[in-house]
Amino acid sequence: MSKVLIVEDNLVTANATGRAITDLGHEVIIAQDGYLGTKFAFDKNPDLIILDLALPGGGGFSVLKNIRLSVNTRHIPVVVVTGSSDEQLKKDILGLSIEAYLEKPVELGKLIEAVKKVLEKGKK
Repeated sequence: MSKVLIVEDNLVTANATGRAITDLGHEVIIAQDGYLGTKFAFDKNPDLIILDLALPGGGGFSVLKNIRLSVNTRHIPVVVVTGSSDEQLKKDILGLSIEAYLEKPVELGKLIEAVKKVLEKGKK
């Protein structure tokens, strides 16, 4: 069983994603802002982080930078989910070693496939 941290301020989206991941047999932790997302990444040491970029309490870009700066968390794979189509932001995010970059609205099935792929890769 893997541990997946979902950092998403929209509780409906977070819960739907969380249920789908729980149904795969994984543990889910939800953080609704950037502060808790960063704290849980450090405290819970998840196997995967699903990260929204537009977050209260410090944006997702800050969360990702903080995770990548620490030797304790830089190894954690991250799937970024964003409503932004800003090409410069995408370039900056891709430069921070992420596993996938998905633009909203994202079909739940597509997100779950990305999760499965990342978690399977981590088992090898």
